[in-house]
Amino acid sequence: MDTKPGKSSSGILRNIKRLIFEDEGTSHEEFREPAPVPPVLPAQKPEPVSVPVYTKPVDTGAVPGGDLKEMKGRVLELLEKLNEEGIDFFEVWNAAADMGTIDAVSIKAAFTSLRYVDKSLTRDRLLSSARKYAAKIQEVIDQDVAQKQGLKQTVQSNLVNEKQQFEKEMNELETKIRDLQNQLSSKQQSYKELDSKYEDQLKDIDQKISVGRVAVNEVVSDIQKAIAIIEQNIN
Repeated sequence: MDTKPGKSSSGILRNIKRLIFEDEGTSHEEFREPAPVPPVLPAQKPEPVSVPVYTKPVDTGAVPGGDLKEMKGRVLELLEKLNEEGIDFFEVWNAAADMGTIDAVSIKAAFTSLRYVDKSLTRDRLLSSARKYAAKIQEVIDQDVAQKQGLKQTVQSNLVNEKQQFEKEMNELETKIRDLQNQLSSKQQSYKELDSKYEDQLKDIDQKISVGRVAVNEVVSDIQKAIAIIEQNIN
């Protein structure tokens, strides 16, 4: 599809970006007399125009304001590239935006003024071109969403795989910990049984020592008696 050549993106989008990034508290409800529509060249060489605000209602409750404004700016840049030759919805919408707000009065005034420039501009052409632009933008975003969904599935798959790997490693560690705990309990029990295990042996040794000392003492005593007898009776 052909697009209008020789357009400066910053110039064309200046008005729309001003409207997008203006203070959200600013009200446009009070209608003022529409400003004169900027002169438009003949249809074969239309004057470069600014892209107007896309006013389709959307649920923005979950979307950060800054992100939404930035994305709307990108969508409008896309719309600029889709703009076809001649005067159609794009030019009418832009002319209405140049009046300060887009409503029934400004759109009708822009349509009436631009019909003097291009007699082929009709209500049907205005509606068909508007629907075509909306459909093409929707088609582009649908393709982008499909790509993002594919990326999301890949990320989710990576998340699941990594979780499974961590769960496997944690289960292995828990098994090792249980084994170590069982080993520790077994060692602790064996440690407690050590005293009773060696108690009889120690008692037996102590008894033998005691008996040995008594036996030695008695033998030594007998020897001492023999020594005394010898000293007294043998010259």
